[in-house]
Amino acid sequence: MNRFAAAVILVAGITLPVAWFWQGKAMPAVAQSKAPRDRPVAEKLNTIIIPTYPTEKVTLAEAVEFLRIQSREHDTAAPEPWDRGVNIVIITGSERRLPASSSLSLRDVPLGEALRHVTELVDLKYTIEPHAVAIREPQDMRTPSSQIASALEQRLAKRIRPTVSFGGATLAEAVEYLRVSQGCIDAADEQVMDIPLNFVLHLRAGIKRPSISLDLRDIPMSEALRYCAEISNAGLRYDTAAVMITDIETETSPLNAPTASPILRTVDFQDATLAEALDFVRIKSRELNPDQRETSITVKPGAASQAITLSLKSISIHETLRYIAELSGHQLSLEGGSYVLRPL
Repeated sequence: MNRFAAAVILVAGITLPVAWFWQGKAMPAVAQSKAPRDRPVAEKLNTIIIPTYPTEKVTLAEAVEFLRIQSREHDTAAPEPWDRGVNIVIITGSERRLPASSSLSLRDVPLGEALRHVTELVDLKYTIEPHAVAIREPQDMRTPSSQIASALEQRLAKRIRPTVSFGGATLAEAVEYLRVSQGCIDAADEQVMDIPLNFVLHLRAGIKRPSISLDLRDIPMSEALRYCAEISNAGLRYDTAAVMITDIETETSPLNAPTASPILRTVDFQDATLAEALDFVRIKSRELNPDQRETSITVKPGAASQAITLSLKSISIHETLRYIAELSGHQLSLEGGSYVLRPL
């Protein structure tokens, strides 16, 4: 076996165990870095010198993992271990293998040159982003969005994860990891309370999606979510109460909430029917309204049966009904104090 491949496989086996041992358990708080990294990614690509690197007979993932590890070992300008190296994300739906024989072998080159060489060997390119290097198909090079970020997106952009490390995850597993993990710091170097991260998955059925492997440091939650969605060929939509991860175009026009909408501490549906989800809301509304009044909900006939999976915390009944309606293929309206769900 090529010695580079052996080294990468050995390190990956130590640093990226999957097994999802954390599922169903409280995530332990992670060690805190003192502040998010402040050296630009472009500067690191020019100043970190890689002694040698694999150029043949390894997969792209193995080569990138080797460069990621080397970037941390040879980042001599960073005084603290947590600030060393460069985040590298592979965003492509197929595994690539470097050619069996490469005519060029370089030594003692900047990390950026090593990345350019490796990605060109498999007909890919990389872009330098604020917190990482992203490797993509040449036709899929992204330009920065000029859209003003919503309040929720801005909040998540300030919540910095000191580490994000997992491998072979489904999109649901990856987002759940981010939702339940603890230990964020904010951009002002102060520990923050972990406000519940509500997310809603609304994806086309029957589509095989690439598994997700990430090994990132000092990454905003918004960026980690974006990479998870992009690797899985899905998009992000930031609502007022949750992050919507979807590849389905739906009507997103706002619906004015009633002046008082009780707050549900927890919403947890796993493949629930529409009737089951709405019965839950009705029961909770009676418990939470001071006058024990039940929220009025009417469902118009005609929609196909669709299972509903939701995991939400500290969310209003109004917002919960919006997500139930979208996941079940309905449009939600508020008419005379009553909610009405109509098939799309």
